[in-house]
Amino acid sequence: MKQLSLKANMLWNSFGSLFYSGCQWLVTVMVVRLSTSYEAAGILAVAMAVSNVFAQIALYRMRSFQVSDIHEEISSGEYVAARFVTIGIGFIITCIYMVLTCSPSAFLATILYLIYRAGDIFIDVLHGVDQQHYRMDYCGKSMTMRAAVSTIGFCLVLKLTDSLELAIAAMIITTYPVIAYDVRCSSRLSSVKPEFDMNTIVSLLKCCLPAVIGMSLCSLVVSFARQYLGSAQGDSSLGIYASICTPIVIIQACANYVYAPLLGVFAKDVDEHNRPLFIKHLLGVLAALIGIFLMGAIAFSIFGDGFIGLIFGERLVPYGYLMYAGLLCSSLTACVAFLGDLLIALRDMRGNLIANVIGCIVSFPVSVAMVNAFDMNGVSYSTSISYVVTLAVMALRIARSVRQIPGSDDE
Repeated sequence: MKQLSLKANMLWNSFGSLFYSGCQWLVTVMVVRLSTSYEAAGILAVAMAVSNVFAQIALYRMRSFQVSDIHEEISSGEYVAARFVTIGIGFIITCIYMVLTCSPSAFLATILYLIYRAGDIFIDVLHGVDQQHYRMDYCGKSMTMRAAVSTIGFCLVLKLTDSLELAIAAMIITTYPVIAYDVRCSSRLSSVKPEFDMNTIVSLLKCCLPAVIGMSLCSLVVSFARQYLGSAQGDSSLGIYASICTPIVIIQACANYVYAPLLGVFAKDVDEHNRPLFIKHLLGVLAALIGIFLMGAIAFSIFGDGFIGLIFGERLVPYGYLMYAGLLCSSLTACVAFLGDLLIALRDMRGNLIANVIGCIVSFPVSVAMVNAFDMNGVSYSTSISYVVTLAVMALRIARSVRQIPGSDDE
């Protein structure tokens, strides 16, 4: 089947991902607009935060490993089988984490949201097949369909029932049928029938485990800070913070659109011992990320308060100051994600783990201190401090790996 150009793949990935992120943000807006209190927004924020822990385990950083497997040493069917295993493991671990850290009032909504995310996480491995074969138009169309039907279903049911749990159930019912579309598209490129070769699966899981633990700890940095805010100041404060700061995640998502299609390109540069081209691509991505963050900062400084008033109503405008620290936090989160995925493409799983362990250890005392000192803004401050530490360690590991890539002058 004909491959698309790198530019076309980036455009399709950007469109689908941006639409999907926009709809996810719209869900957090509508839960404020359509529910009778901030508590539903707070519970949804907890469910989303816990689902991020689930996603890190269930995704198992496999997508980054998969798309940088340029010689296809592991088959598509084996990646699919491994994904079934990681979803099961992730669900069990996350439910235990939920019971230990969340209020019982959030249990049902959180479990339903985990089931909803499980569908997305399974589809992700199919999108890895699409990306390997340069057909990310399939990814873009799938994300657009899932985002549209899930948002419509959520809003309609929440409006009719004022039940967050039923609204999340509607998201599950509307998005799961799209899996059939993704299976059909990916099957045109490679066999995606699960191949449960346990030796291969165990080897893959062992190889990716350090990166999985690392990125789970990375997600825990955000989750712990938000959950501490909720426990210290109540679900209403968490709901306000989540509502104001969620739109900023679009900036983070845009950064992902820039580098995600290039992970295979970075792996190819290393495989071909082309250090100058690797550095050129790295500097290009970093320049693009800086540009995105600067444009976001300018946009929020000009339109921020008016945007909040238009979307959420005047009652949240006094909390617009939360956006600025949130923007810094989102920018650093995007950089951690990029460098973390780059370490996986470089097969430096240990470096990924070390950086995130250090950042996570820093986050616990810092989160308590910052939230107690700065209230809602403390979540953004504590996360930013932790991620600066993480980034410093990651940068050192990447510099070490780059020096080991032979350049044209070494051959």
